[in-house]
Amino acid sequence: MLRRFFCSSLMTLVTASMVCGAEPADFGKVVQPFLKQYCVDCHAGDDAEAELQLDAVKQDFVLDETANQWQQILQTLQFDEMPPPEEDRPNGIAKANVIAWIEQQMELTGRDETYRTKLLNPIYGNYVSHELLFSGEIKTPPFSPSRLWRFSPEIFKGKGIRGAQSPFSHITRNTGVRDYAALGTVDQATVQMILINSNQMLHLRNEAGDFKLYAEDQPVPTDAQLKETIYREFRRAIGREPQEDEKAKYLAFLKKNMADGGSLEGLKTTITAMYLSSESIYRMELGLGEEDKHGRRRLSTEELSYALAYALTDHGPERNQTLWNATKKDQLKTKDEVAAVVRQMLDQGMGPKKLPRIMRFFEEFFGYNRADAVFKDMTRVNNEDIRQWNTNRLMYEAQQIIEYQLERDQNVIEELLTSNRFFIAHPGDNQAAKAFYEEVIRPDYVEIKVQEKLDQFAQQKRDPKAKREKEELDRIRRNAEDRTKRVKEAIEDGLTPFPGWPYSREIRGQSDLIYIGIYNLPATHRTQRQKWNWVMEQPMEMPKEQRAGLLTHPAWLAAHSLNDGNDPVRRGQWIQEKLLAGVIQDVPPDVDANVPNDPHKTLRERLEPLRAERCWRCHRKMNPLGEPFEVFDDWGRYRTEVYFDEQGEIFHQRGDHFDRLLADGKLTARKIDATGEIYGSGDPSVDGKVDNAIEMIHRLGKSDRARQSMIRHLFRYFMGRNEMLSDSQTLIAADQAYLENGGSFKALVVSLLSSDSFLYRR
Repeated sequence: MLRRFFCSSLMTLVTASMVCGAEPADFGKVVQPFLKQYCVDCHAGDDAEAELQLDAVKQDFVLDETANQWQQILQTLQFDEMPPPEEDRPNGIAKANVIAWIEQQMELTGRDETYRTKLLNPIYGNYVSHELLFSGEIKTPPFSPSRLWRFSPEIFKGKGIRGAQSPFSHITRNTGVRDYAALGTVDQATVQMILINSNQMLHLRNEAGDFKLYAEDQPVPTDAQLKETIYREFRRAIGREPQEDEKAKYLAFLKKNMADGGSLEGLKTTITAMYLSSESIYRMELGLGEEDKHGRRRLSTEELSYALAYALTDHGPERNQTLWNATKKDQLKTKDEVAAVVRQMLDQGMGPKKLPRIMRFFEEFFGYNRADAVFKDMTRVNNEDIRQWNTNRLMYEAQQIIEYQLERDQNVIEELLTSNRFFIAHPGDNQAAKAFYEEVIRPDYVEIKVQEKLDQFAQQKRDPKAKREKEELDRIRRNAEDRTKRVKEAIEDGLTPFPGWPYSREIRGQSDLIYIGIYNLPATHRTQRQKWNWVMEQPMEMPKEQRAGLLTHPAWLAAHSLNDGNDPVRRGQWIQEKLLAGVIQDVPPDVDANVPNDPHKTLRERLEPLRAERCWRCHRKMNPLGEPFEVFDDWGRYRTEVYFDEQGEIFHQRGDHFDRLLADGKLTARKIDATGEIYGSGDPSVDGKVDNAIEMIHRLGKSDRARQSMIRHLFRYFMGRNEMLSDSQTLIAADQAYLENGGSFKALVVSLLSSDSFLYRR
C-alpha cells in the first residue's frame, strides 16, 4: 500500500512539474513562429545543421521519427545550446512556452516516463523555466503532492538509538540538496538494517535492566504496567504520544505476543513492530486538514507541526518549546499563525545547535564543508610551502562568516557572495576573544596558570611535591613563560598578540598562526616571533582585490578543486547551476573528460581544446565562469603570476628554494589570464566580459538572477522536491519578502514555510 501511494505521489509531482500552471501553447500561433524566427535559417533543407530539419516538422508525436525530433529540440532548448550566442536569441518566456508544449505532447502520447522520472532528481530542478517562475504570469494556486517522506540520516541520528547504524541514506549526489521526498524508498536492505538496529538496541537495554519487569522469573505484568510500557515505548519509537486507538492496538498485540513467546520475547517483538511502523520510517504529509475550492487539502495541525520541526531541526516538535506550545494550543490554523511561530523559532537563534538545518542548507548549497574530502598529497604540502593544511579550521571559518551574516540578517545573499569580511584565527565571539586576550597579556599570567594547576591538584587530592606533579607544574610554567615571551615580542613589534584558543566544539581551538598562509598572510608557529597583526574584533577586512565572499574563501576553493590542481570546469558548473539557474548536459559517454597533462602549459592553455565546436556547446557555459578563479591556486591562495623554470616547465615549488631561483633569475613569471564572461543572467548589466573572479562575483552577487536562484535552492531544501510552475506565487512572494525586509534571510524562511506550497497537499 505504501509503495502504491509513493508511486502515485511521484507521478503526480512529475506531471504537475511539466504542465501545472501553464496554459497550453498553440502550435500554429506559438511554436511554428518560434521555429521560423530562431531555428529554420540553419535547420532547413537537405543540408540542415545536425541533420535536423525544422522547416517542415510535424506536430504528430505518435510517429517515432517525429517524436524523436521534438525530443531533440526539447533537449537543445533546455540546455540553451541553440540558437548560438552570436545569433538573435529568444527571451526566456518564449522559449519556456515551446518547452511546455513539447512536454505536454510527450505526456499526452505516453512518451514522457523516462523524462518525468529524471525531473524528480534535484540536479534537474533548473529545467523549470526561471523566467516563467518569476514572471508573475502563473496564477495556479501552489501546493505540494501528498507524500510519505522517508526520514533522513540526520533525523535517525537524532533519535539517539545507541550503537545503531542509520538504515537511511541519501541517494542524491553529495554536491547539492540531499533530502528529496520522492527519491527515498524503504527497500529490503533498509528493513534489514532496522531489524538489526532494533535487536541490538533491545539487547543493550535488556542488559541495562530496562526490561526487568518482563523477565521470565517475574509474574506477568498487570494491564496498568502493560499500558505504561506501550506509552513509553511508543513515544521512544515514534516520537509522540499514542492515541487511544493506537494504545488499544499495541496493547492487544503485546498480550498476543507474550502469550505466544513469553513476556520478554513478546515485548521485544512488539517494540520491533513499532520501529517498523510507517510513522517510525516516514514523515506523513498526506494533507488531512480541510479541502479548499481548488481541491487542495491543508496539512492538519499535527502534520504541520512535524513538517515545521523537520524543516528546521532533526527532532520532532516536542523538542522545540515554541513549536510544541503552538501545537498544543492549536495555533497553527492560519498562515499568519504559522508565520508567527516560524519567526519566533528563528529569533531564538539560527545557529547549528538550535536550528541545525539552517546551517546545513548553506553547507549543501555552497559545499565548502567538503574541503577535507579533496585529497591533497603531503609531498605537495611540503613542496608548495603549505605550512599547515588545516581544512577543519578553514571550514569552520567559512561557517563563522555565515553565522555572522545570519545574525546581522541584512542583504544576506549579497553579503555572503561579495563581502571581504572574514574570520581568521578567531573563536567567532568578540567577547570571548577579548577575554582570552586580556588573560595572556596580564603580568601575572604565569602565576595564574601555575595556580590553576595547583588548584586542580588540590581537587584531585594529589601531592604537588610528588615527582610526577612537579614535572607537570614545571611544564605548565615553561609553557606560560614561553607564551608571555611571545606576547611581549608581539607588543614590542607593534602587533596585537594572538592569544590562541583551547579546543572545544564551539571555538575549534587554534593554538598558533601556522595555517594562515592560505589566506596570503604570514604564517607563524607558536614558538616563533609573531609576524601578523592579529585582529581582535572580527570579522576583519581582507584586501578587496583578493577576497569577495564565500566563493573566494579557501574552504570553498579547496572543496571545488582537484587533488592536484584547480578545476575551472566544475567551478563554472557550480556557478551556472547555483547562481544562474542554468542547465548543463551530462557528459556524453564517448567523451574523455580528462584534461591532457603538459608541464609546459598553464591549466587554461591545456583547456583550450575544449573550445572545439563539439565541446564548446556545453563548456561555453562553464569554462568562462570557472577560469576567472585562476587567480587562486587549489589551496585557496591568491596569486597573479605563474612561474616557469629554465626548461619551460611550470614551477610549483615554493619556499626558500623558490626564492633563491627567483633571485638568481632562473624563473620566468607569466601573468595569469583570469578573464572570463558571464552569460545568461537575463540582465545586460550583469552579462559580459570580466577580468577575474573578484569582478565576476561582485557583478553576480548583486544580480536578481543569483538571488532568485539561491531562493529556488532553498525552496527545494525545505519542500524536498523541485519547483513546479504552480510554485511561481510562492517564489515571487519569498523574493519580495526578502527584499522588502532589507535582504532578511529570516523573512525569506518565514515566507517559504508559511507558503501554500508548504501548507497544502493535493
